Amino acid sequence: MNDYWPAVIGRQLAAAIQMTRAAIGACPVDLWDDRTEGSPFWHIAYHSLFYTDLYLSDDVASFQAREFHTEKAHFLPGDRQEDGGVITTPEKVFGQAQLLEYAEHCLRKSDEAVKKLTSERVLERCGFPWYPLSVGEMFLVNLRHNQHHTGQLLLLLRRRANIGIDWTGTMDNEPPTPTWG
Repeated sequence: MNDYWPAVIGRQLAAAIQMTRAAIGACPVDLWDDRTEGSPFWHIAYHSLFYTDLYLSDDVASFQAREFHTEKAHFLPGDRQEDGGVITTPEKVFGQAQLLEYAEHCLRKSDEAVKKLTSERVLERCGFPWYPLSVGEMFLVNLRHNQHHTGQLLLLLRRRANIGIDWTGTMDNEPPTPTWG
């Protein structure tokens, strides 16, 4: 594989993580753990980062949850009903600084994961048995999942705190060299 598609995927995933980080950094204290309308801001942010981190791993066995992770903290209320019981937001609140550092970890990990993409690697089955997808498609699922929840965070900021977050393009705003012309 030439370097074009790994560069494109890597740049877009990095931009998505940067938007998550910007939302986390902009969240005011009074909204961070507000549970009046469902999952608090921090829990949605953690869920997004946890799965971004997980799906940037080669497989389930190689994934290491962060040291502050607590059991089932990565599930949002309503998730995983098949696990026997309703999942709720943990009582222990993860801090803004922790999640900002976690976003930085995910940025570094995304760069490392993209560097490993080869023509062969993108076609391999991903290491997550619940997703019968290739590694290449798993990168796109990861990107979509991250942006799904980042959209929720941005909506919370806008509606509840009147805070807008600028669109993040790519890390350097310079697209890779096109393959035509």
